[in-house]
Amino acid sequence: MLRKTLRLACVTGLALMIQSCSWFEKDVYVIADVPEIENAFEMNVIWSTSVGDGVDRYFSSLAPAVSEERVFAASRDGRVAALDRKNGDKIWVTDLDDEEENDRRRSPRISGGVSLGFDKVFVGSENGYLYALDRGEGGLLWKFNAGEEIMSSPVSLADRVIVYTTSGRLIAVNDETGEEMWRTSDEYNDLSLRGTSNIAAVDGGKVLIYGTAQGKLNMVDSSNGALINSFIISLPKGGSSIDNIANVLATPMFLDGELVAVGYHGSLLHMAGAENVWKKDLSSYRDVANDYSDLFVTDEKGHVHSISRGTGEERWVNSELSYRDVTAPAVYNSHILVGDMDGYLYWLDSATGRIASMKRIDSDGLYIPPVIYDGVGYLQTRSGDIVAFTQREEKSED
Repeated sequence: MLRKTLRLACVTGLALMIQSCSWFEKDVYVIADVPEIENAFEMNVIWSTSVGDGVDRYFSSLAPAVSEERVFAASRDGRVAALDRKNGDKIWVTDLDDEEENDRRRSPRISGGVSLGFDKVFVGSENGYLYALDRGEGGLLWKFNAGEEIMSSPVSLADRVIVYTTSGRLIAVNDETGEEMWRTSDEYNDLSLRGTSNIAAVDGGKVLIYGTAQGKLNMVDSSNGALINSFIISLPKGGSSIDNIANVLATPMFLDGELVAVGYHGSLLHMAGAENVWKKDLSSYRDVANDYSDLFVTDEKGHVHSISRGTGEERWVNSELSYRDVTAPAVYNSHILVGDMDGYLYWLDSATGRIASMKRIDSDGLYIPPVIYDGVGYLQTRSGDIVAFTQREEKSED
């Protein structure tokens, strides 16, 4: 098979979609071939349903939100749908392309996640709007014009919904009225990766923590947006433009009150209170997964790492998928799931990192890890399909 090459020159490879940049070049990287393996088991597709035209080749963090009975999903073209979790049947579909603010736009450009709260479904858009839909029937309840791109999932707390814009600003909106309650100052960086981190809520929702384009983690008071603390985990390296990007795009993670965070051109950091438990040099712009004993990280090269949560020691690294635009990992029983740019979903053994099984889901590619809920995986593809699946039994050695 012919090997592909990749030149980083203000392009979208590796999902490094630059907010604003001048031309630059780096070395040519070799993209690994699709691995050839004998599957130890097969993936069982329960159902597959289209929710729209997908996200094409645009950067997107759209992922389904799953509840006990329904799966909620959205497409870049403005369609938001509630699906029956058992069979994928559409319960309702709302088309936000019909809203007047989108008339002169290419589309509603829905990109800011799908989240649930207060019996509502929330989605944000690159056109700068936050939409609140009725969770039961899908009717549009209100919309809020943030005036800035929203590319992460809204967060619901108490009586407010909080969004994080690509200008580095948090905005709190009243859940019932859609009116603005407060906003923080702008922390824009004109040399950064496309997108923003999601917001983590801690201390019963009193504190919000999120990554910035300046390589920092900010902690703010959720009642008024006041800054509580800020610390740097990622620094520019110097040299080329891409070496000077230092975003924290990965969502901060809290496990038993301890913080785990990772930055691009930064470190994987494990903190307890204000003290470092350990710090490991590792550059990533993908979310971290965990099975409580280990952390799983996809680095900027597409290598998947297993790292001891307690010590920071690396247990294994899988480098078979180098530069295949590998997604963040997801934990499914005893396997780590990642997808790639050619639409393959890989099942890595969590103990060894070996690829145990793989299946092509969508030739247009995968860009996010599956959401795991009650033993079932829910995966959104670039072409706009939601795929529900489980793992079949491993093949007998007889």
